[in-house]
Amino acid sequence: MISLRPFYAIFPSLLVSSLACASQPPVTSERPKHHQEDGYTNPIIGRSNKGLWKLLKARFSGEWKSPDLADAEKIEKKSLTTEMLLGSSEEAKLSWIGHSTFLLQVNGKNILTDPIFSQRASPVSFAGPQRYTQPAVSIDDLPKIDLVVISHNHYDHLDEETVKIIGNSTKWCVPLGLKSWFEGVGVTDVIEFDWWDQKEINGIEVIATPSQHWSARGIFDRFDTLWAAWSIQVGDFKSWFAGDTGYNDVQFKEIGQKIGPFDLAMIPIGAYIPRWFMRDFHVNPEEAVRIHMDVRSKYSVAMHWGTFPLAGEGLLDPPKDLSAALVELGIDSTAFETLAIGGQIRIPLDSRPQTAKPLTIDKP
Repeated sequence: MISLRPFYAIFPSLLVSSLACASQPPVTSERPKHHQEDGYTNPIIGRSNKGLWKLLKARFSGEWKSPDLADAEKIEKKSLTTEMLLGSSEEAKLSWIGHSTFLLQVNGKNILTDPIFSQRASPVSFAGPQRYTQPAVSIDDLPKIDLVVISHNHYDHLDEETVKIIGNSTKWCVPLGLKSWFEGVGVTDVIEFDWWDQKEINGIEVIATPSQHWSARGIFDRFDTLWAAWSIQVGDFKSWFAGDTGYNDVQFKEIGQKIGPFDLAMIPIGAYIPRWFMRDFHVNPEEAVRIHMDVRSKYSVAMHWGTFPLAGEGLLDPPKDLSAALVELGIDSTAFETLAIGGQIRIPLDSRPQTAKPLTIDKP
């Protein structure tokens, strides 16, 4: 029997769950291209629809094979201790907790990205993609979090139990339409962003930037809420979190031109096979390298692999394919790396070029 278990996180429209009551953008003649009367769209590719029929075709065609979970033992894993998560005024520190969850620490600020500490990326505890590697640190052992950014509402990026545990102890930055969902689970310290909205929060400069993805948590809410990547600046240290995205040669170059270069970028490399089915919304490692180049990242770290079985590539394929893509595109292998789960990078703050002026942008 072929299991449909891996589909729950990437295709939450197939699940029956409580639907978020999304706020819709006003209908005006000056409405941004990614706004529509009934929600949001990708201005480059539109609302590319990969429905149930195409899903079944991909799954039963033989192109989408269940990954060998025995390979999970070969993924390098480390535990993060509370001592390892102490901040420093002399360096920026990035710790990979797993999947798309990072702890970024700069100048005493602790920023968390797309936190998921649950065992399944699913609305239920008995089905859906199950972790094959554990978080590198317990949620209870995290330092005080100053800010959390959420890229979109899919279950492997927006986890209800994790949100409830962190609760109102921090500020949440979310794309348009998601504030009502947070309020529904009792979390009210939430700020919504449209693309290119810019806010200073707790001494952290935050900008929501475009990405190419989609949203849904139930069967009737496709594209109801927005998705985004995030520019996060503390002092003159600039980082960019890609969230989950497909590739186009317009939006990421625009990000690089408007607000790059970045000292650090976090870019997905997993969930890309079969390619004809995944390409609109999930980059492969070669496209991830192109994003690294487009946004003008000085150093990038891979994410969105090594945690949940979400697509047809092997568990160990993403880092291998990333290495091959770096060679093919002529990029130094030390410029875009994979970490062990629980791995850390440290970037001395006094050895980087200073930003010429404070980061300020005009919305298009």
